[in-house]
Amino acid sequence: MILAPLVAAALVALLLARPWEDVPPLLGPVDPPEHIRSLSIDFGIVTDPATDWSVVNDRLDEVAATSVDLNAGRVEFTGFDWEAYPDAAAEPGRDHIARAARALRTMADGSPRQIGLVVDAYVPEWIRQDPSVAGKDAAGQPGPYQPSATALTDGPVGQRLVEYVAALGERYGPSQITITELFLDRYSYGDDDLALYREMTGATDWPRGADGQIDEGAPELGTWRSEVLASLLARMRTALDEVRDGEGKQIELAMDVRVNWADLASGDASSGHDFEILLRSVDRLVVWAYIGVLQRSVDEVGALTAALAASDIDSDRITVSVGLWGPDGVQPIPVETMAEAVTLAGTNGIRAVHVTPYSLMSEPYWTALAGIWVPQAEAEGD
Repeated sequence: MILAPLVAAALVALLLARPWEDVPPLLGPVDPPEHIRSLSIDFGIVTDPATDWSVVNDRLDEVAATSVDLNAGRVEFTGFDWEAYPDAAAEPGRDHIARAARALRTMADGSPRQIGLVVDAYVPEWIRQDPSVAGKDAAGQPGPYQPSATALTDGPVGQRLVEYVAALGERYGPSQITITELFLDRYSYGDDDLALYREMTGATDWPRGADGQIDEGAPELGTWRSEVLASLLARMRTALDEVRDGEGKQIELAMDVRVNWADLASGDASSGHDFEILLRSVDRLVVWAYIGVLQRSVDEVGALTAALAASDIDSDRITVSVGLWGPDGVQPIPVETMAEAVTLAGTNGIRAVHVTPYSLMSEPYWTALAGIWVPQAEAEGD
């Protein structure tokens, strides 16, 4: 009876590997809740085989989170086997996104939780291998992470980003796909970008000051950069619309954006983040209330929501994201500051509040967040 031990061993191996968890779940659209309370899960946690997703799910339930965003990586480093670019997989043969989504898609009361995916637009490895796609500063020096405006507009980086968004939409059908780390600021002055600027604006040269140097703060540069990014986002939106026989139209496309702290409702146009321009191409803006790393006062979060409410922007298209990073970018802001920022983020008609990243959420932060969100959830159930 040699077969019985062999069968038993094979069964144990199958149970340990749990290959069915690598099959992408059909997430489908989830009707948005009255209030979106979301957290984002770092890519390192998503792709760590040791992550206990039942613990993560319990944490989300403890704070009444109605949504979770999983970092899906970059076009050069993905959380699953991307058939078109298999060399990009963080761990070939393992679909980390599917495993996480399966574990987190149902809340404690049995209702569906929104599952969003985040695409990081940085391409450091691609730039190392092909420096021609890198954006360049005013002195002609390439940046290590950001592609040029040209590489995004009619070059390979923009095309690959569009393909990745479509692949995620087709494979998982998430509630939302958010594009992050997509900036055009310091590194957008190469010769290729100057040619693109001339083509798009009709100008003959960069705007310059009396000393002949490029005027990097010129408003026309901010408008141009925002138009470049809006064009790329429009291509992503079109690609999403076509996946799953048109069901992709129900997947929200969102964009992480920086705040112009001197003009709170306008967006940081110098980064290509003019809110009005970007909202022509995306469904939602995820506004960075990253007060710690930027050393802003927590009261400014309330000022931000007030300014947005006073603007012509539809508040239902805004998520205010509270970043936990402190001034050194490593240690978190004090738990009391986090709690006040989260509370203020949900004022003046803002119904979508986000907290990031999961990796900085230690026990006191979970307790404080539950103290804010659980009563809100209970009030919704009354």
